[in-house]
Amino acid sequence: MTNEPAHDKAVIIGISGPSSSGKTTLARLLQRVFCGVDLRSKDKHLNTFIIHEDDFYFPDDKIPYTTTASGAKIQDWDTASAIDIPFLSQALHYVRSNGTLPPRLRSKEDQNDQTDSGVSEDVVRELRGIVSSRLRDAGGESKNTTIAFLEGFLLFAPPGKERHVLRSVHDAVHMKLFLPAAYEIVKARREGRSGYVTVGPGAEPPVSSSGNGGGGEETVIDLDAEDDRPPQNFWVDPPGYVDDVVWPRYVTDHAWLLIAEDEGEDTEGRDTEADLVRRVGDGTRARTDVGIEVAPGCGSAGMDVVLKWAVELILGYYLDRT
Repeated sequence: MTNEPAHDKAVIIGISGPSSSGKTTLARLLQRVFCGVDLRSKDKHLNTFIIHEDDFYFPDDKIPYTTTASGAKIQDWDTASAIDIPFLSQALHYVRSNGTLPPRLRSKEDQNDQTDSGVSEDVVRELRGIVSSRLRDAGGESKNTTIAFLEGFLLFAPPGKERHVLRSVHDAVHMKLFLPAAYEIVKARREGRSGYVTVGPGAEPPVSSSGNGGGGEETVIDLDAEDDRPPQNFWVDPPGYVDDVVWPRYVTDHAWLLIAEDEGEDTEGRDTEADLVRRVGDGTRARTDVGIEVAPGCGSAGMDVVLKWAVELILGYYLDRT
């Protein structure tokens, strides 16, 4: 876990895992459990919101292309190059500094289909009661009255890789949760989806300042500007997209987490994509020695079990800060 500065006004909980592993579902359940719960001070309540990594995709016409094994050229939405990572990093620091979601982030993800969580209202109500009781009984008062749940398929960076493309995102997250899922489940769920609302064709976001273009400085998004751009497109996975793109990209990006050091993790990049897919197998094993909390059940536990696990971890972490 990251040691955050005392002035942080929000705790960010990162929830990652492969496509269709339940990240968004868990984030929405956690928000229902924690949102509005009374804190020890009578006039304070816990505020929560969700940050969707999918809201940080580049516009449709800037999504990179890849060539599949069959020779087809298609857009690749499952690579870090499709995500505006500097924008995401800036937004996370805004949340930590202000304790609020930037006005710029009007979610496109919340317009996508929502599936049944499989968790009953009784379970959610029971967990809210536990959280409320333990927060009221806490012996101190947390300076943080906001918890932000960040969910996305690319959030974490391997240890020791300071120049990793996701390092700034990884370091902005206080607690890191990972939901493994078996290949068969990912394939079935992903192929069962109708598609995804996207940003649409490119439109330059408002900026508050920018680099000189030659010194490697980044454009700074004006996060306080309202996002009035309507979603304009709808992406549907082409045939074979899971096997051609989704799963191999996931395995390649997470080999450091899915292959234990004592199994000869390929740190020099000698393994091909196909080698890594073969070595990872169904993808349900994940390391627990790299500062990331891995959900119980190796991807087979029900969402009610995963929710209870996450609530206990988050509650314990939050109480340690009081």
